[in-house]
Amino acid sequence: MKEYPTSKITRSAEAFLEIGFKLAGVYITYLAFNFFGEFLFDNDFNSDTLFSLLMLPALYVLKTSYVIISPYFVQVRMTETEVESRIGILTQRLDKLNLKTVENIEIVTTLGGRLFKYSTIFLYANGSWVQLPFLKNPNQIKLNIEAKLEKINGNNT
Repeated sequence: MKEYPTSKITRSAEAFLEIGFKLAGVYITYLAFNFFGEFLFDNDFNSDTLFSLLMLPALYVLKTSYVIISPYFVQVRMTETEVESRIGILTQRLDKLNLKTVENIEIVTTLGGRLFKYSTIFLYANGSWVQLPFLKNPNQIKLNIEAKLEKINGNNT
């Protein structure tokens, strides 16, 4: 079973920056509403209510901060007939898919993925799918999968 390399450091840095930008967006929203509140209501405006209302979106963004370390807990393996993906920190998820059932291959690339050459590959079969996250050299892996599919489908006809 061959294990494929995944992008760990760059994906973690991208996730960290994404969370930082989201929190900055919440803060900018707070500043804008605070400015307009003071401008419109002068001394009658209480920014404590606004602060408490914007704490919920900030906590929601912080709740997803596990994505910063999740790339370190990803394994992608492939044999001649099946592919498996193991994802998870505390709770692990093992996904396996038989290659002879694959009907479609999708590659999803973020901005950081385009810069550092990594992507997530989705393999779709009838009624199921598997995610192969943060793979380095995704186009080469896609060609490898297509070659295996051609070999499997060529043997069946």
